[in-house]
Amino acid sequence: LENISTTPRAAYDTLKRLMGVSISLTLFLVSLLVYPFVYLAIKLDDGGPVFITQERVGKDNEIIRLYKFRSMKESDSGVWLNESNNKITRVGGFLRKSRLDELPQLWNVLVGDISLIGPRPDIIDLGKKLAKEIPYYTIRNLIKPGLSGWAQIKQDSPPQSVEETKIRLSYDLYYIKNRSFLLDLSIALKTMRTLLLGTGK
Repeated sequence: LENISTTPRAAYDTLKRLMGVSISLTLFLVSLLVYPFVYLAIKLDDGGPVFITQERVGKDNEIIRLYKFRSMKESDSGVWLNESNNKITRVGGFLRKSRLDELPQLWNVLVGDISLIGPRPDIIDLGKKLAKEIPYYTIRNLIKPGLSGWAQIKQDSPPQSVEETKIRLSYDLYYIKNRSFLLDLSIALKTMRTLLLGTGK
């Protein structure tokens, strides 16, 4: 913790933003081809809303609004998935495994709500709960959150307990301490490989 610095790095911050915008814009335009199929699949599955908007914790604990394709009966409420009666839909299971549910967040990257690479932002209620139970947890909010991150390529699936979240936090702190353009590029490439191979969870 003593070696973590959030001092602005002009060259790195500029390169990171340029990489994020160029990759996100390319993927966003290509992903528009998928939108009609996802729309039809969700509507044919249960007829509910196609998109959801979630309030999450951003940099410096500010509230940001992220967009997703709906994968559950209702919007996430800030509890662990295994504690919720909110069921994943049939189409939602595929969207989550393939990570297609997060495609709309490419727009959030383009407008600057989040970065392409960084700690994943928590849903507000869950973030508050974790901040009370895990020491120094909010340090992960010192930098802008990301669409993908070091923890996402190191953990097989999103944490579903405080203990698993502590492991995620260790990866997030490693990234904050060692963040660099080469590390960001490595994470981006590994994330795209995961998406192409369909190995996400």
